Parts: sequence; structure tokens; C-alpha cells
Amino acid sequence: MDKTTSERLLVELAKKKEYQKLLALATDVAAQYPDWHIAWHYLGVANGLLGSHEKAITYFIKAMEIKPNSEKALYGLSVSFHALKMHSEAIACLLKYKELRGDEFKILFSLGVNYSEINQIEKAIEAFSAARKLRPQSEESLFCLADCYRMLEMYPKAIELYKESLAQNAKNVLVTHNTAVCYKQINDNDNAILYYQKALKLDPTFYHSLRNLADIYIELHKEAEAKDVIQRALKERPDNAELIALSEKFK
Repeated sequence: MDKTTSERLLVELAKKKEYQKLLALATDVAAQYPDWHIAWHYLGVANGLLGSHEKAITYFIKAMEIKPNSEKALYGLSVSFHALKMHSEAIACLLKYKELRGDEFKILFSLGVNYSEINQIEKAIEAFSAARKLRPQSEESLFCLADCYRMLEMYPKAIELYKESLAQNAKNVLVTHNTAVCYKQINDNDNAILYYQKALKLDPTFYHSLRNLADIYIELHKEAEAKDVIQRALKERPDNAELIALSEKFK
């Protein structure tokens, strides 16, 4: 099989998520064309998609030995390093990719994710902000940027960004929950309750909203409301000792 046909089939199998077939074909192509970086790259892709990230890394490195500035292999390496929680290595790959290709949304977003994983929040904000410039209405970059500001305890800014994210997708339970968390942090109980209730309308079983809402009702001495929410939370975590103790207080 010639290289053009081989690459087309490799791409098709990856898009169709037929990972075992992708692995088999990439193995055959690498045996046929051992000096072709694309074959080794797709061996890396196949192993990564199948969860064998250590193997994937060896194949991506092999691809880069053949083509040192392979952007595809650099990105693949970053994905596998991230999966193995080797975030500094992932960042190095992404920065090299950025040096070669300039700003791209997926690279900037991935940089933000990896920086946040190692608690370099200012750098994460810089990366997510740059990604947002390329896709101003990206729900995912708005959410991640908001989360960074929440971690820095800059709650009004986080709330502003969470709301922008909710404008793109009002059904995101986690964004709605985190908005409530930020309102609670600035002692705005009314809005905290409102957003916890919104989260629970989206997912009545969302434990963290149930638990946090119970705490607010207890704080405000709203015993009937607290009892109701605690009982709902107990349905999700029936063995939770703290909830059991709280429920005893409201019998």
C-alpha cells in the first residue's frame, strides 16, 4: 500500500474511533515504511487512544527522531504526558508547538489546563485568556478562566465569567454550582441559594449543591428547608456520617 493511501486510511480509522484497527494498520505501515514518521505517529495515536500512554510516548518520540519538528507528534506527546500527569513535560511540548505554529486555540487551552494542574494559576489565566481571544464565546475557556479566578479568590470576576459561560450553555450543572459557591464566598446568600437551586433543577441528585445548600439553610436557621435538603442528600450518600448526624438533629 502506498503512503498516500495508508495515511488516508489511518486518518479515517482515527475519525471513526476504530482504534484496534488503527493500531493494526499503523503497525503494518510502520513495518513497511520504518523511516516514515507518519506511521510511528499513528502508532502513538492508536496506543494513546487505547490508554497505553507509556507506549504512545515511545512512538511519538520515534516519530520525532525521524522528523524533529513534527507538530503532530508534539501535540500527541503533550496529550499522553497530560494523561500521565506529567504536566511540565506536556507544557514543554505545547510551548514548542506554539513556537512552530503560533497561537492556536487547542494549544493555548491545553497550556491553560496543564498550568492549572500544577497550580501555576497566573500562567493558566494568561493561556486561557489568549485562547478566549481566538474564540470569545468558547464555553470551555470561559469556565476554565472563571475557575482560575475562583482559585485566586477573585470571586466577582469569577462570577462574571461563569455567567458568560452560562449564557452559552445554561444547562451546565458544574458552572451553575460554582457560581453559587462564589456568591457564598462573598456572603451573598440569596444568590448562592438561587444558583444552588438552579443547579438542582438541572440535576436533582447533584450532591455538592445539596450539601452546600443545606449548610446555608442551617446557617440561616431555616430548619424545614435544611431538613428537606439533607434528606435528599442522604439518598445520594446514605452512609455519610456527617449527613446522618445532621439528619438526627432535625428529627
